[in-house]
Amino acid sequence: MKKALFLSHTVNPFNVLKLDSIYAEAKRLGWAVQSAEFGWTAWSIADIVAALKPDGIIFDGGRLPGPVDLRPLRRFPAVYVDTNFPAPPGCTTVRSDAEAIADLAADELLASAPAETAFFSVIPKIAWSQRRCAHFRERMHEAKVPFRFLKYAEDIVRLKKPAAVFAANDMSAAALLSSATRCGLECPRDFTLVSVDNEPLFCENAKPKVTSIEQDFAGAGLAAAKALDRLSRRCAGSPATILVPPRRLVRRASSVRPHSGKTIAQNVAVLVNARAIDGITVADIAKLLGYSRRTVETNYCAAYGHSIGEAIFDCRFKEVERLLAGSRQQLGAIANMCGWKSSAGLARAFRERYGMTMTEWRTR
Repeated sequence: MKKALFLSHTVNPFNVLKLDSIYAEAKRLGWAVQSAEFGWTAWSIADIVAALKPDGIIFDGGRLPGPVDLRPLRRFPAVYVDTNFPAPPGCTTVRSDAEAIADLAADELLASAPAETAFFSVIPKIAWSQRRCAHFRERMHEAKVPFRFLKYAEDIVRLKKPAAVFAANDMSAAALLSSATRCGLECPRDFTLVSVDNEPLFCENAKPKVTSIEQDFAGAGLAAAKALDRLSRRCAGSPATILVPPRRLVRRASSVRPHSGKTIAQNVAVLVNARAIDGITVADIAKLLGYSRRTVETNYCAAYGHSIGEAIFDCRFKEVERLLAGSRQQLGAIANMCGWKSSAGLARAFRERYGMTMTEWRTR
């Protein structure tokens, strides 16, 4: 194969992550890659395919509102990524692992000991949303915790408190938080919340900051490129559905209640792990738990062998390392994302801890 086409409905940040991986794999395989969107132009899928004449196609349907005519793709080797409707029979598909995503959400929300749980989606009829809801419902049934599906964001007021809500994506979480505020509810006091996609612009600026599951869009792009390579060489075997697991759950304030542990030390650890990168201090933790600073310090140190302050900085530096190693994030923005008041303060603390600058660490 000499030329591949990445065909999608709309441009979005997740497609960029997929494309980066597709380009990298295509370079290794000696392909050329073109990308095109058919959602915002007068060109149809048939027009695009006829004009570009690809040897193989990766079709991304993650944001399509419904079925489209895929007949123009049938004469090419094609891989379908996150389609919201059944791909043509006998085709290879790549999609996010809905069960693994729901498991991460279930584990996190059950830890907050809810009286009732719920699932909410602003786009409930989309296939990936339905799959996440179905498995989350199963997990709640197994845990013997009441579950309900929220048809409207305003229905959150009807949940038995304290509640726990799994939002299908960050857009759904934003709608929930807005409705909760209008109803006089407070997160995480009245309900804990876990979302999906981990868009920093929303999750880091929401009040409270939102716990969200980060999907592996780059991994999906790589899986699609490899699958297309196998198809083009006619060695794919039988059609397959390739599931891409999520990268991680990014824990923030929305999913952690102050008193979700069994002991003072455990409650401190819960808050440190959840809110260290929010800039939480020892004084903040003592106030949230309703004890003196001396009491929380003494109990925590006796249980874990180091101070709360050390634990907070360990969590912050782990996040700094992750952002330096795994993203293109500008150095100046990392301080605010990891709990420091200024980039100069982080730079100084980083040099003291690692014996080098952040730029040097990233390069190495």
